[in-house]
Amino acid sequence: MAGQLVTLLLILRVMAAVSDDLKPIEITIAKVPNGFSVMLDWENECLKEEREVTFSAVYKKLGAPDNESQTCEIDEECSCSIPSPGLDHSHNYTLLVTAKTPSGKTLSNSQNFDPNQETKSAPKFSVTVSDALVIIAIKDHQHNEEYNITLRRNDSAEETSVIIRLYPHIIPLNELLPEQTYCVKVSVYCIETMALSPFSPEECFTTPAPGLPSNLAMNALDLTYLLKWDWDFDQSPNATFFVEKCLSYNGCTKIKGCENITTPQCDCSGLNFIGKFILRVSVYDGQRKEKSASTIRFSAREDTNFGPPKELKMQIIDHNLFINVTAPDGFRHTEIYNYCPWLTNLSYWINATHDPEVTFEEKKQPFFTIHSLKKSTTYCAKAKMACKNSNRSSLYSEVYCITTDPRSYTFAWIIGFTFLGIVLISVLLYFCFCPFKRYMKQIFFPSNKLPSSFEKGLGDPSLNCMKTPFLSHTEEATDRCYIVQNSFPEDLVQVNYNKTSQVNNQDSGNYSHEGQTTGEAFTQ
Repeated sequence: MAGQLVTLLLILRVMAAVSDDLKPIEITIAKVPNGFSVMLDWENECLKEEREVTFSAVYKKLGAPDNESQTCEIDEECSCSIPSPGLDHSHNYTLLVTAKTPSGKTLSNSQNFDPNQETKSAPKFSVTVSDALVIIAIKDHQHNEEYNITLRRNDSAEETSVIIRLYPHIIPLNELLPEQTYCVKVSVYCIETMALSPFSPEECFTTPAPGLPSNLAMNALDLTYLLKWDWDFDQSPNATFFVEKCLSYNGCTKIKGCENITTPQCDCSGLNFIGKFILRVSVYDGQRKEKSASTIRFSAREDTNFGPPKELKMQIIDHNLFINVTAPDGFRHTEIYNYCPWLTNLSYWINATHDPEVTFEEKKQPFFTIHSLKKSTTYCAKAKMACKNSNRSSLYSEVYCITTDPRSYTFAWIIGFTFLGIVLISVLLYFCFCPFKRYMKQIFFPSNKLPSSFEKGLGDPSLNCMKTPFLSHTEEATDRCYIVQNSFPEDLVQVNYNKTSQVNNQDSGNYSHEGQTTGEAFTQ
């Protein structure tokens, strides 16, 4: 039971922590001349083209029991209107907003408002066109107020709006069509009292013809900002330029190193990475004694190109390709490295004559592995850095390629030659060993019977066979032999066996007496 209680408490704590991490619904209630205007948002859902969260809003009196709630219909822009005639000015009201996600998660928030709140009057302002700038100055502005400036072309109903808190507001002429009439109107919102004024009457102005120099362009790579423009030196060879940065709150100031220059470019690398600037290039033509200017808007965070990864290190180990993407040089700057959570995007393919199939991978860490490589195949890859929270990305790196080793038959050749060597050596040993075996057998185990004296000598353990191996110590009995005289074929004489034996017993047993082999023996 105690374990279940502890588990339940842990679950409740986790749920509480999750709920604490959720941001509340943002509610803005502004007093307008005909009632109240309500603006809603949660987790930037209202900025998406297809909203997934469903909002609902109701309002009712405070401190009045059993009063019915009234619905504030939310439109596509996450706003609704509360008409003033339907409110009881003797009570304050509370607005309850609920957000429901597709997964069923529900979140609520509320805000009170007073129906007797005063409405602010429309602000007063002035519009000035000077030196390639349209300057909208707010009169009697307050630090706790926001201004909604709406601009439209006179012959069009399309409007563009911007909310500012810095004064005055500057619009570069290069963003407007030349020699056209534009109209401006302004409303004010008080942050403290949440009062919104109606729009002021429109004030119109006409844009001048395009000024010189022309074709201003900023080449921004990492933290290097090079501003360039076009100028015809053949017609105006004595022109000098100077570049200024213009901010709405402190006017225009010259950029160091870009004063009285004669080249059509300026290094503006000293600009702040998080700043938004209007850059104005003014030219003084000494020959014509004329002065003109052109402008361009520049935001380093939005307009900068981020450099490519420095290198792709590729290595093949055990039929796997390991790729390490080296960070771009621009990441040495803290401003760029901390700009957003960066992801490494890798594209790789097999290099072939036809259109290759490209594979994409994206990781937080710059390490990638391609498994099961093919033999004798070229793999190519390139990479870039991508911002997780936006569509910003760096330039692609160069294409790096690596070729796997061809199919190797070395191991098979080694096995084959080893087997062949074993066979050849075996055959050679066989043909060499058989004669050697027969020779050794003939020496130690002869097929012909040795003389009895050899056998007796070898077999007598009392004799020193190493010293006298072939000496005969006993007489060997000799065989009987018959001697035939070829000269007397007709008269054969029988040999006297007894006498011959007697004579032979006195000899070594190997030879006959010479006299006995002649014809004299037969004449005795």
